[in-house]
Amino acid sequence: MAVNVSESLFEQILEYLRERTKASDPTAQNLLRTLETLTSSNDSSNSTPQSSSNRPDDLASQFGQKLFEAWKELADLQVGENYWSYPVMFEDLAETMEISVDVFVQHLANTQIGSLQLIQGRGYNYQVNGQQAASLTFHSAPTLKKAAIPKVSDSKQESGSKSKTFKVGDRVCVNANRQQYANHKGIVEQVISVSCRVKLDNGWTAFLPNHCLDHIK
Repeated sequence: MAVNVSESLFEQILEYLRERTKASDPTAQNLLRTLETLTSSNDSSNSTPQSSSNRPDDLASQFGQKLFEAWKELADLQVGENYWSYPVMFEDLAETMEISVDVFVQHLANTQIGSLQLIQGRGYNYQVNGQQAASLTFHSAPTLKKAAIPKVSDSKQESGSKSKTFKVGDRVCVNANRQQYANHKGIVEQVISVSCRVKLDNGWTAFLPNHCLDHIK
């Protein structure tokens, strides 16, 4: 049976039990220990749900922006100002956002973000809306709630050729699908799924999806 006791009365009871404990009363000692244990557990249980219950809602509403900021931070650390299209692993993003990978994937699947591309890895991949992916990248500033996460097949269709592939050493030219680098020429240094790292003739390094590149024969 639960009994409501005012805070002042409860403090008086504790004070009485403390006095009896000092007098070597074993019953008072056991009661005091039990009440203090219950008090500390109630305090922790009352404070924890408030912060944890608010966090999922906050994360859901801010996930898109936090994801982009985490990706930009990690990509910038790797390649500097030419971070667009640089792929970052889910695990690294989740760690930066201070959440588990499972929570990260769950929110990613429920968030619509334009200009974001999921990339399938060679090792373990996570399921995101029926897609296999281990990393992701942004090709420009995100547009939240404007477009669904592009599928790998969507990027290939944009190029007008589903079979467009590149290998290290290929001479390429950036086409109009990437305006900031359009008409720049360079050499493929690394192939990452449906994207390439290209060393441009002007000295820049850019990570570009295949549909933004054309072969130079």
